[in-house]
Order: sequence, then C-alpha cells, then structure tokens
Amino acid sequence: MKRFDVVIVGGGLAGSALAVALGRAGRSVALIEAAPRKAGDRPSFDDRTLVVNAASLNILTNLGILDPDLAACDIRHIEITRAGAPGHLTLSAADYGYERFGAVIVAHELGAAMLSALEHTEGVEEFCPTSLDRFRATDKQVELQLADGRQLITDLLVGADGTNSLVRELAGMTSRRHDYGQSAMIFNVLTEQHRPDTAFERFTIDGPLALLPQPAGRMGVVWVGDSHRIQSAADMDDSELASRLQQRFGSGLGNFKQPGRRARYPLTQLRTEHPVARRTAVIGNAANTVHPVSAQGFNLGLRDVAALADVIASAEDPGSTEALAQYLAARRHDQSSTVAYTDTLARAFTNPSLAGQLASSLGLVAHAAWPSLSARLVRSAMGFREPVSSLAREPLA
Repeated sequence: MKRFDVVIVGGGLAGSALAVALGRAGRSVALIEAAPRKAGDRPSFDDRTLVVNAASLNILTNLGILDPDLAACDIRHIEITRAGAPGHLTLSAADYGYERFGAVIVAHELGAAMLSALEHTEGVEEFCPTSLDRFRATDKQVELQLADGRQLITDLLVGADGTNSLVRELAGMTSRRHDYGQSAMIFNVLTEQHRPDTAFERFTIDGPLALLPQPAGRMGVVWVGDSHRIQSAADMDDSELASRLQQRFGSGLGNFKQPGRRARYPLTQLRTEHPVARRTAVIGNAANTVHPVSAQGFNLGLRDVAALADVIASAEDPGSTEALAQYLAARRHDQSSTVAYTDTLARAFTNPSLAGQLASSLGLVAHAAWPSLSARLVRSAMGFREPVSSLAREPLA
C-alpha cells in the first residue's frame, strides 16, 4: 500500500486545484480520476462559460494556474433586469473601487491550464483512469480500495467527486437535496452589438437568463427554465433558437445569430451542513451544489479549496479532528450564506404571484437606491466574505 498525506477523489476543476495547492505546499497527494487524462473528456472541462469572480481569480493566480495567454473577458459592468416588471440594477466595478468584478473563462480552456499546472506540480501522483471502490476510516488513517485493485493509505481523504459524491455517501454525511424541476441550457451566440466587459442577468417568470461576454463578439448564454421547455428549446433549429432568445432577452444587444453547440444540465440544490467526517472532507459540488442563478457554484468550490489548503499547509496531521474542525469553522458561514442566497434568488424571481413579482422588483430597486446594499452584495458576490483565505487575497506584485 502506498501512503499519501492527502488523497483526493475527483479530478475536475476543484479537485485538481486542491491537488496543485497541496502539492505546492509540500504535501504528498494522490488524485483519483475516473475519466481519461484528456481535458476534452472530463465532464467539468466542457464548453460551459464560467464566471470566475475576483477572489477565485486571485486563487488561480496565486496557484500559478492562470496562463497569461488564457482567453478571458474581464467583467467590469453587470446589468440586472426583470422582464415584465420594474427594476433595473447596473453595477460598475469602478464605483466600488475595483478594476473588475471577475472574468469569464470557458471551462475547457481553464481545464487545460489546470492539467498543465498539475503536470508541473511535484508531490502529486494521478491514478487515472480509475475510481474509488470503498474506504475505511480509522482514528489514525484512511485505507482505500480502488476499482483497479490498487490500495492506498492516507491521513486525509477529500471528496471532490460532484453532487452524487460516493465519498460523501460512504462517509455517512447527511445532505438535503432539492430538485428545482429546471435545467440549464448552455451555448454561445453571435451578437450584433458586442459589449465585451459587461455581463447581463435577466430574470423572467420562466427562469433566469445570463449572457456573458466571450472573445470574437460572441456571448455565452445560460438559459434556465422548466426541464421540458429546455428540452424543446434544445431541439430548435438555429434561427428559431435565436428568435426565442431575442424574445426572452430583448433588444439590448441587437439581433442574435449563429448559436453554437448546446448542452443541458439538470438543476438541483444539495446542502451538506457538516461536510466532514472521520479523516474525511467533501468540497465543491460534493458538499454544496447551488442553482446557477448568480454563478456562485464554481467560485464556492474554489473557496473550499483555498480554505482547506490554508489549514493543511500548517497542520501536523491534515486529517486530525482539530484540522477538520478548523476547516469547518472557516467555511460554515460562507457555505450556508451562499446556498441560502442562490436559493432565495432562484425562488423569488420565478414566483408567479403578483406579490412575489412586486417583492423581487422592489429588491432590485432597493439595491439600486441604497449604495450600502449594493456594496455588500458586490463584496459577497466577488468572493470576499470573511474569513478570506490567504490564496484568495490579492497576489503580491
């Protein structure tokens, strides 16, 4: 049996980032990934458009993952509107003393940069393609059996294996799950009027719609709605889809054309209030899966990575009860607040009642009218809810 300080199950974006962080901190790390070692084959390294907030950009930069040549569109302005009701909120980063709120990066491009960083990080050994079969945690260690027959021993087991986490299940962690009955359809589209530094969030009675800037005059579309309607939209031809998008978004960007390849994802919420067990922790979607309404899922997972790296870097025993308690204390408020915030938005802006529509519209008006409300919203959305991990702070010049 080979022994490691930490074994990570799941080599997607969160798991890979944690492996890089721990390897660079001098820990021995095993990374277990079922998909072949090729960026295009991994489920999380796909064509989705990721909104990477300011704290996450700091984390990726501090880990040396962000390539200067990586195609990214800075977000300096955010426009939030409500279809068929009053309320319009415009946020500009400069008004809050920031250069940008974050940036838009395509998932498979970030995945390729992540794989490159992994290859150049000492102390990380990949077990790929294979998967976890079972494990046994004791007071002193965790013993793992892999699907290919290999066995490993570690001080700490981390599950970064997604919403349907096997690590979470085998560890006996209790989670609450809610099915929104919605799906997100992801594609990109060419716009007549391109605003390369502005992200748009439009709330409709059928679900939220986000348009995110991409290079070459295109916008990444995140179209959320009832799963049956999303299936129907996915089956439309290009001209009909562009027309329906126009109806739903409005004329603010002119005409839409040339929609790209479409992908669909069912939307659920998963909340694990106590994402640690004996010498075991789960992070990212394995711990908390949120509605994409405010683009917080990936960013929440990266903050898990940064906080766990902070704890493990200074811990004599990374899987000790004390270390896991320290991690839990650092993440409890941010995780619970982010899950609650995204869920409230998802429910409020799809409430068909007149009272619900009025309340959500008044919420937009209130944020626009009182700068202190907007400032609090902005700082939280940028990933700087206290306590802020060392990796999430601005990189030193």
